[in-house]
Amino acid sequence: MLPSDVRAAKQFAHPVTSLLPSEHPGCDALLRAMRHMSFQARSLAQAADIFTRMNEQEGVLKILTLAGALIPGGCKRVIMEMISNRLVDVVVSTGANVSHDLVEGMGYHHWQHCNFEGDDVELRDAFVNRVYDTYLDDDDFNRTALTVIPLLDKVAGRRTSREITEYLGRICKTPCMLSAAAEAGVPIYIPALNDSELAITLHRYNDKVPADQQILWDGLGDNLSFADMIKSVEDTGILICGGGVPRNWAQQVTPVLEYLNWSPDVVVRKFEGYRYGIQLTTDTPVYGGMSGCTFSESISWGKYQVDSEHVTVNCDVTIALPLIVAATLARRKAVAHHGSGVAD
Repeated sequence: MLPSDVRAAKQFAHPVTSLLPSEHPGCDALLRAMRHMSFQARSLAQAADIFTRMNEQEGVLKILTLAGALIPGGCKRVIMEMISNRLVDVVVSTGANVSHDLVEGMGYHHWQHCNFEGDDVELRDAFVNRVYDTYLDDDDFNRTALTVIPLLDKVAGRRTSREITEYLGRICKTPCMLSAAAEAGVPIYIPALNDSELAITLHRYNDKVPADQQILWDGLGDNLSFADMIKSVEDTGILICGGGVPRNWAQQVTPVLEYLNWSPDVVVRKFEGYRYGIQLTTDTPVYGGMSGCTFSESISWGKYQVDSEHVTVNCDVTIALPLIVAATLARRKAVAHHGSGVAD
């Protein structure tokens, strides 16, 4: 197929559609049954139980970290329900997921396999971006940038990623993770903001305005903002999707607090690390690819409490996360009738 034919063939027929976990309450019974199995089935059941306890205990600040192509993979509405139902209080994400979410927030879509078959050179010539078995029209990235750039003067100056994402959520045209977080007051941090399409959009804006009107990302301000949240709560829990910078950045808050000499303060409770931890990953530690090490190793760094509850589920996030969220939402509905959502 010639490049021009591929270009003309961008008649994307099947958008990636994210499921709503609340529409699948049967996942609760499924995961309860998995408690009595082995391997990753039992780990997945344990993850749902820990996540339920994180949400039942008062005073727990719940952090969600996102790495990997989760928005292109169809997890947008899963994350939106987590935010709107306050299953999470803070999101730490790659810039890529926020960039893809912003595209969806401007009314565009990710697509399943197109109605043409071509190699990646043909896709390149047609300005079609591929994420494994998912496609995004590169024109939609550009249309999104052209929509956003004229509005960025409102966040000119020194800004944390939290401030930038909150503003973006308020200018989105259709529901997305960013808009749900802005509405719920859930902050979204991007610790590697410069590594994303969003950063390219910010560069494009800065290139058009004088130096005193540019946006300057305050990464160290992100660190302090997140640390302030951690030191002000009774307990903390983290649900890690993938690994990468979001995971390690969220975990390194312990040494941040220690080195800034906040945790020994008489008024502020010493932060002893996360009380709960769940990681959904396909990485393995033996090759150094766990993006921040195992939970057990993290205890040696003080990132998790010695008696913390934690589990690693070796599974594709697009499989595990919807099941965990669906089960947790179903249990929340049942709590009024049966007490704890974890118990049978």
